[in-house]
Amino acid sequence: MLRMMYRFPILCLVIFILLLSKTPSCQANEVSIELVWKLGQAGWVEIDVDQGDYQLNVDTTTLTFPAGSTVQVGWGGWAPVLRINQEEYQVSKGSALELREISPGSLRVKTPEGKDVVYRGGLELNWQNSHWQLINRVDSEDYLKGVVPIEMSNEWAHGGIEALKAQAVAARTFLVKHTENGKQAITDSPDIDQAYAGEFVEGEASAAVESTRGEILVDDQSLQPIEALYSAHSGGYTEDAENVWGNSDSHNVSHPDPYSEGVGGAANHWRFIISAPVLGSTFGLGPITNVELDKFSSGRVIKVKLEDGFGHFKTVTGRTFVKAFYPFGQQIKTEAFLGSLFDVRAIKPSHNMYGKSGLNVFLSSQELHESPELMKSQQKEQGPLLAKILSSSLGTSTDSQPFGVFIFEGRGWGHGVGMSQWGAYHMAQIGYSYKDILSFYYKNTLIHQGA
Repeated sequence: MLRMMYRFPILCLVIFILLLSKTPSCQANEVSIELVWKLGQAGWVEIDVDQGDYQLNVDTTTLTFPAGSTVQVGWGGWAPVLRINQEEYQVSKGSALELREISPGSLRVKTPEGKDVVYRGGLELNWQNSHWQLINRVDSEDYLKGVVPIEMSNEWAHGGIEALKAQAVAARTFLVKHTENGKQAITDSPDIDQAYAGEFVEGEASAAVESTRGEILVDDQSLQPIEALYSAHSGGYTEDAENVWGNSDSHNVSHPDPYSEGVGGAANHWRFIISAPVLGSTFGLGPITNVELDKFSSGRVIKVKLEDGFGHFKTVTGRTFVKAFYPFGQQIKTEAFLGSLFDVRAIKPSHNMYGKSGLNVFLSSQELHESPELMKSQQKEQGPLLAKILSSSLGTSTDSQPFGVFIFEGRGWGHGVGMSQWGAYHMAQIGYSYKDILSFYYKNTLIHQGA
C-alpha cells in the first residue's frame, strides 16, 4: 500500500510532463513578417535608424549603423542602387541587403509616396518582380504589440482591456499556428493573415500583450494550437469554418452571438441601394425584376440569383455580389472578406408608372444618411426620387428610370468565423474576462501558458 502511494504521484508527474511535451513552446522568439500591406510595391525606400545600434550588410560589406544612420535603396534600370548616409549613389552588385539589430532599436521606413512606418527589430530587403520585398525580423511579443492595437484599438483599453487580452491570445495563437513546422513568414496584411503596423501603433494595448505573455489556445484533447480565426463583427451569428473554407473545424462553429448585436456602428448595420438597371448591367443582364438569396443557417448569403425582365438568369456568390457594390467606391482586394449576412427588399414601380415619371417615392432621412453619395445629390425639400438613383456609390441620374430599385440591408463585417471583435469588446464592457470571451467564441479549447 505504501509503495502504491509513492507510485501514484510519480505516475501523475510523468503524465503531466508528457502532456506538456505535446504542446509547442510559446516563448518569445524572432519571427519574420513580410511587409506587403503598406510596402508591397515599393520601388524606392529610405530606412532611418531611429533608435538602437544596427549592422548594415550589403554585398560583401558590413558597416556599423548607429542611430541617425540612413540608407536609401532603389533601382537604376539594370541593377539595384543604394545611397548610404547621404553619400553618392552607387550600384549594388547584389539584389539584397540586411539591417541586423545589434542592440534593441527601431527603424523608420519611408517611400516617395509618403508612406512612413516604424518597426522594431531588423529588416531584410530583396529586389524581386520590380519592387523591394521587405521582411521585418522581430521578437514575437513585440510583433503582437503592433498587431493588437490595429486589429482592435488602443482606445479599447478603457473599459475593454479584457477584449484586448482575448485579441492578444488569439493573435499569438494565429502566429504560432501559421509559423509552426518551418512555415514561411506570414504577412502584415489583414486580408491575408492579420494586420501588423509595427511600433507606429503601439500604445495602451501593449499591456494586454504583456499580461498574457506566452498564452495560446490549444485543442482540449491534442493540446495543439488551434486555428484562432476572428473578424470585425459577426452580425449576431458566428459562421462555421466549413461554410467559408470548406474544412470542418470543431473550434470554429456557427452559433448565435448576442454580444455583437447593437454595437459596432456601421459594422452592426449597413445598407446599399441599387437601381434595377445598374444591378443588371453589373452582371451582364437587363434591368433586374427578381432577386433570390440562398443562405446558410447563420443568415449569410451563399448565392444570389438574379432574373431580368427578359427571362435571363445569373447566379453569383454572396461574397462576389457584395464586392461589386460595397464599400462604396473603394478598391477591394481579392483576399478581402466583406459582410455577406444581408437581406434584400425590392421597391417596384406600379404598372401605370412604366415609361412615365418613374418611382414617385422619396428616400427617408435615415436612408440618405447611410448613403453619403446620395446625400450629396439630395433635393432641397424632399430628397432624390428613387427613380433617379443609380446606386449608393454612383449617386443619382438626371433622368428617372421605371424599373425599380433594390435595397440590401446587412449586419456584421468579415467572414464571421471565430471571435467577433466587437462582440468581444461588448463582453469586456459588461464584465466578462478574456478567458470567458475566448471560451465563448472558441469551442473545445484550453489556454496554454508557454514554458
